[in-house]
Amino acid sequence: MKCASSESAFSAAPGKKPSIFNNTDGFTADSIPPNHYNLGMDNYAVISDFGDVINVQIRKFRTDENGRIFPTKNEISFSPFMWETLSNGMHRLPLPSNLEQVIIIRNTLFLISAWIENAPCVSLQRYVTKKDFSRQFLPSVCLLTETEWYQLQCIRKKISESCKSLMFNNFLKKKILLEVSSRSPRINSQI
Repeated sequence: MKCASSESAFSAAPGKKPSIFNNTDGFTADSIPPNHYNLGMDNYAVISDFGDVINVQIRKFRTDENGRIFPTKNEISFSPFMWETLSNGMHRLPLPSNLEQVIIIRNTLFLISAWIENAPCVSLQRYVTKKDFSRQFLPSVCLLTETEWYQLQCIRKKISESCKSLMFNNFLKKKILLEVSSRSPRINSQI
């Protein structure tokens, strides 16, 4: 399957840093915020930088009657490290398949291949190991169609580049603030 271009799904226009958790304005298909990648239908891969914590999210969005797109609570989120692990191996994963398969990545992410309404899908679900070594599945589940899974594979390098760029920007910002605060007593007293 050929990779569809995601250029139309990514906007590099400068603007204020959007917070997907506090986005009451939404966006339109013509003005997709930076670090949002449309996978098809209503699913997006989103790189969020909330409170200096960077996460990759596969999130379901909804469109209102005015054509504005808003995030829903249906999402799965993981660290850039976890994303890199998934990204580096996803082209070798036999997903989706005719057989129901379960693949576990880094002992925290379940990938399940299943047929839903006669269509192959990939379900992603996180689980955690508690202090008593019992395991608990997190309530959020992400379901991708076969087309969305292949689109995620096609744009995985762009998502990784966005993660690295945000991490570098955060690191650089902290270093600059530290350097400025060490040289300026006025800023030092305000921090």
